[in-house]
Amino acid sequence: MKCPKCNEDCERDSVNVGVGIIYGPYGCYTCGWSQDKEYDLSTGKDPIRSDGCAIDQFGKLHPPGSIYATVLRWSRNHND
Repeated sequence: MKCPKCNEDCERDSVNVGVGIIYGPYGCYTCGWSQDKEYDLSTGKDPIRSDGCAIDQFGKLHPPGSIYATVLRWSRNHND
């Protein structure tokens, strides 16, 4: 799938649960667009939630101590 915002290739996660495959929303690495509005970061939405968790454009929730959430917080603090 091509991203509707920047026309780059999109990807999505999937998991085989034994009786079928569950697919996450399509997301774009380039601009942060997500097929699911809750995870769409292309509009400037802050990926870090008030509880310290972080979301990504692929529908994942990263706990506060995860590398992804830590790097986002570090980046925010060093780019202001």
